Amino acid sequence: MSDKIVEGIKSGKYDRKQLENLYSNAERLERTELIPFIKEGLKELDSRSYSKRFVKPIRDKVKSIAEEIANSEGWGNWRSNKVGNGIKAGGEMLNGELLAEFYFSYKHESWKRSSYLSVFQKNEDSTVRYTVHSHNKDMVTVDTSNEAIELFKEAIKTEQTNA
Repeated sequence: MSDKIVEGIKSGKYDRKQLENLYSNAERLERTELIPFIKEGLKELDSRSYSKRFVKPIRDKVKSIAEEIANSEGWGNWRSNKVGNGIKAGGEMLNGELLAEFYFSYKHESWKRSSYLSVFQKNEDSTVRYTVHSHNKDMVTVDTSNEAIELFKEAIKTEQTNA
C-alpha cells in the first residue's frame, strides 16, 4: 500500500489538497515512512502551501524565542542604539542558507561594529541554536538560550568597557 502511495506522489497523481489530506492521515496513523515523500511532493507541487504549513511555524517559533530573550533582558529597544531596534530577519534566512534566523543587535556610537544575538534553525530537522557576535571577539554558536544570554551580556559589557 505504501509503495503505491509513494509512486502516486512521485508521478504527480495527487493535487495539493490530496497531498495535505495524505499528510494529515499519515500523521494520524503514524505512517512516518510516507511523510518525507508527501512533504517533498507538496513542496514540488505548491511551494507556497508547503511553506505555509511547514516553514512558517518554524520561523514563527524562532522569532518568538528571539523576542522572548530580548523582552526578558530588556534588550532590543535601546535609546542610544545606532542600528535599528527590534527583532530582524537574518541575512542567511533571506538568502535561503538557513530555514529560520532572527536577531537583535546593539551598536554604540563609538563602536566600529555592533554586537548581536541571533536565534536560528538550519533546517526542519535541526534544533534551534544561538549565535552571539561581538566586534572584538569571534562569533560563538551555542545550544542554549542561557549560554547565549550570558555571552551577549559579556559582549555588551566588554564593548562598553572598551568604548
